[in-house]
Amino acid sequence: MAENNTYQMDPGPLDSSVLNEQLTHRSQDIWDGKDNVILNTRRCDGNFWDFVKDHPIDTRVLEVIRLSGLYGVYRSYRPTIDRSLITSLVERWRPETHTFHFRTGEATITLQDVEVLYGLPVNGDPVLGNELERSTEDWKDICQRLLGFSPLPGDFKKNSLKVSALNQHMLRHPKLLDTATQDMVNQKARCYMFWMIAGMMMADTSGSNLKLMYLPMLEDVNTIGSYSWGSATLASLYHYLCKASQAKQHEIARFLPLLQVWAWERITALRPQILAQRDANTGLPRGPRATRWFAHFSWTDTTQYVLKVFRDALDSMTEDQFIWEPYSDELIESLPDYCRVGRNIWRARVTIFCWDVVEVHLPDRVMRQFGMIQEIPPTPFAFDPTHFNYDRRGRPNTNWELEHAQWLPFWHQRLRYVINAPVNHESLRYDDPYLVWFRRITRLVIGNPTSRPQRQQGYVPNATAYEAMVRYIHSVVDKAKSLGDQPLFEEFYMFRAMVRSKGEKCLTYVHEADRIHLQADYKKDGVHADHIRPSVRRRGKGGVAGRRESAIKRGQVSIEMDEMRQEDAQAVPEDDPATTNCDISSTSRGDTHEFTQASAMTYQPTTTQIVPYMTPQTPQYSRDPSLSSFENIFVENGPVFNSSPVQMSIDIPEATNRDDGQDCNIEIQGNELDDSNDEVDGEPLMRQKRKIIRKRCATGSHFLDQHGRIKKQRGRGKKQQGRSKNK
Repeated sequence: MAENNTYQMDPGPLDSSVLNEQLTHRSQDIWDGKDNVILNTRRCDGNFWDFVKDHPIDTRVLEVIRLSGLYGVYRSYRPTIDRSLITSLVERWRPETHTFHFRTGEATITLQDVEVLYGLPVNGDPVLGNELERSTEDWKDICQRLLGFSPLPGDFKKNSLKVSALNQHMLRHPKLLDTATQDMVNQKARCYMFWMIAGMMMADTSGSNLKLMYLPMLEDVNTIGSYSWGSATLASLYHYLCKASQAKQHEIARFLPLLQVWAWERITALRPQILAQRDANTGLPRGPRATRWFAHFSWTDTTQYVLKVFRDALDSMTEDQFIWEPYSDELIESLPDYCRVGRNIWRARVTIFCWDVVEVHLPDRVMRQFGMIQEIPPTPFAFDPTHFNYDRRGRPNTNWELEHAQWLPFWHQRLRYVINAPVNHESLRYDDPYLVWFRRITRLVIGNPTSRPQRQQGYVPNATAYEAMVRYIHSVVDKAKSLGDQPLFEEFYMFRAMVRSKGEKCLTYVHEADRIHLQADYKKDGVHADHIRPSVRRRGKGGVAGRRESAIKRGQVSIEMDEMRQEDAQAVPEDDPATTNCDISSTSRGDTHEFTQASAMTYQPTTTQIVPYMTPQTPQYSRDPSLSSFENIFVENGPVFNSSPVQMSIDIPEATNRDDGQDCNIEIQGNELDDSNDEVDGEPLMRQKRKIIRKRCATGSHFLDQHGRIKKQRGRGKKQQGRSKNK
């Protein structure tokens, strides 16, 4: 297939000044045919949700969790993660800009999304610390003091704790005693918070270990809420999105529920329909926005677990399928207070941190998500595009506050870097300068139609094929417009060659090469059989029309009905040439009846041969027969080649008069052409006058139709004779 395909639609970017790491991005592998890799979504929460379902958290413990700022994560629960949906989003994530590149523009998860959806605090101290190298005994003592139990040596793996050890401890002591002290309450609360932070919000790819570096940060329960857990969660997710977007990666971790719920909130083609809420904890304080996605869903209009469907939906996504502002002012005000505390820094262009991870938050690239006008973004943040390759491995005893000293001032002065722009009152036009610029620096489509196997099973994506045909038609129309009204001879034939060559390649590209060697026939015929010979109006077997057809079949002569309506008409012999040579069936030989709008509107029969219908404004070109499939390439307001040196002609046979010398003397009477009952396909039929065959009486002295007149004449004669006798 690749050998025959020379069309080679460029998926982008056409301008590599922004996305300069395209060769290592996973979208490059997809375009090259490796399109079936679905990422493994790693999780470390173990049986957390089953445990809290069977053993609801004590209200005393829940109060400590609420003050820490992590209550929204607990109240939102964990949706079932769709690996295919996550993979389709990762395919459009760009590490150079920290945004998803959709067809409609750039979009990303912002500090606003983290706080509104999960209520995590975003305005606070960065989640950083001094990672000291500790022994297993040191970690056992820390766990005993902060969590209330001492794990076994086999439960540790370097600086991590097996999630199964924490799960077993919670199962041994599922309930908090009524006589429990505040220290015991705090220990139980730390177990839940450590499980949520290290097992969900900052989960790694191990799938079974909890990083112990977060545990010392929970020692003082009164200061836990002072950290910016929202920005740390977002930085961790950014980091793993950047790593997973590389071609060689096969897994992704961190807070994936945030990514999936964010997609459901904004992309209508991906979201399921909510049937009923599953949240039964009505006695608890209200949850954040993500709580509404803990529900029973209907998948009638959307799908699950099919990567090709998700990828094709994003490849063909239109402007109305992406909700730029899902959180209105009224919705934000209706949420709990902890969902909007940090709204003054939602648009801060700053660095965000989570221990070894440092990323950048760039709201200036997605101002439409805040209801503001989107301009072409400035120069990308001065940041290493391969930053995601650095991690904690091989770096013990590292003070991460000192390590990130050059980036920390941006966060500490975050209010200075809040981005503002004019309010946007309407959607962007297709020719908006930002979108024109964006389409050149991005890759609009991910799937490649040429990689489709010959026997495709299941869903067949078509978004890229559609984009290829649209690009070809657009280029042809643009070239035709550039030729002007009077193209040169050479320009016209160069255009002809372009239409033929690129058109064949485009058809091959979209798997429609079989049409190339067949003439394009997509128009209705201009003349139909019912236009050539109108149907006969019948009024029963004995009607005038029926007698007329019978007479024609027998070869008998028809005469005008009007002649017999005259009271003084004389008998007409059967062999009268005026009645025997009128060709009634002339319409059956393809002749047309032309009539002009004259004062008397007289009918003038001609024998103009019928030719196929053509629009008068579209001349018929003398062209190579191989170009017949492109004869409709010109559009309205396109170039008119009347002044071109190329010879153009329309061959229409000349009208010829009847050579039989006969005149049927047919006239149009009254308003017969306006009779709506005599229309065929919207065209009026002309009525011819009724004709009958005159037969003589058995006596031979008169015609049958004269019986009534003779009787009347005889009756009048008898009356006159009677009167004369009476006189």
